[in-house]
Amino acid sequence: MSQLSQLSQLFEGYDDYRVYLQIAGKSIHTTRAYLLDLRAFAAWFRTSNGEDFSPRAVDPRDITDYRGYLLRTGLSSATINRRLISLRRFFKWAHRQRLVEESPFEVLGRVYVRDQSQQEIAPRWLDSNEQLALLRAVRKGDQTGKGGAGGAVTDGDGVQSSESGTLRELAIIQTLLGTGLRISELARLRLEDIEVSERKGLIRVQEGKGGKSRVVPLDNRTRSALLRYVEKRKKELQQPTPTQPSEQLSSARKKRSDNQSNQSNRQVEGPLFMGQRGPLNVRGVDYLVRKYAYQARLENCTAHTLRHTFAKNLVDAGTPLDQVAILLGHESLDTTRIYTKPSHRELERAVRRAAGEVPD
Repeated sequence: MSQLSQLSQLFEGYDDYRVYLQIAGKSIHTTRAYLLDLRAFAAWFRTSNGEDFSPRAVDPRDITDYRGYLLRTGLSSATINRRLISLRRFFKWAHRQRLVEESPFEVLGRVYVRDQSQQEIAPRWLDSNEQLALLRAVRKGDQTGKGGAGGAVTDGDGVQSSESGTLRELAIIQTLLGTGLRISELARLRLEDIEVSERKGLIRVQEGKGGKSRVVPLDNRTRSALLRYVEKRKKELQQPTPTQPSEQLSSARKKRSDNQSNQSNRQVEGPLFMGQRGPLNVRGVDYLVRKYAYQARLENCTAHTLRHTFAKNLVDAGTPLDQVAILLGHESLDTTRIYTKPSHRELERAVRRAAGEVPD
């Protein structure tokens, strides 16, 4: 059964809503999340009211009661707000489809949850020393006996580490640090999305969150790491397969020789990052980040931590928030403002500095 067919069964009777979400450009993952949130509300409605869910049967009091129920379950404010946003979107659609006379959200004031602790303290990011430690761990590669020069080791998801693989892994880590791409965006990158030379470069994110695209310029370090890897990747794709007849191999070699001076400008298409079993997926990228974070002795470091680090570096450099939001693909500046808040570590250091335990 296809993933789309499975989505249809998540909320029987509202397949039109699933189709609407897909037409609106929502990814399969986002569509699935909306439908799961809707199904969770329907289950709560059935238990609370003793009747099956129907859009017309829902009134504003049901929404506020459901909000209270979610708060009592101990869910995070982000999860609660996401579920409420899912419901608001559904009832907005239901109103346009004349399934309800008006959305129950229309007469409500603020229904979203505000978490003061999350508003006042920023997420985890890496300081400059931690960033250097992570990159050093990648450059060392697998020199611990698992896969030194010429050797290779494969993890459970087909991620191969080797001397040549280190070029790929450095490109992955540096790209996450230097562009702030989401892990899913990086895993979907293709060679044709990259424009890179010794003097300039950019990445085109063709399908970001919400199906939106954006362009992210590259700094010198990211450009250098990507340039080396892209050149290697293109050479791999330009190699003829061993199963080609000898005459075709000879012709291919002659063609490559004739066009050698123009190879760097030729459009080569294909997935950017490869694992042993095909294009590197989100799980494979996550494995690599956690692996090198462990080697660098960094706690609670994930691919999203590197995205936070990119954003914090921009804010600390004085980049206006509207520009940071564009680079990150944020729809709202409220999301971006979190990077102007102090981290827990910065607050701890401030207290210790005031006590004379650390120098200014």
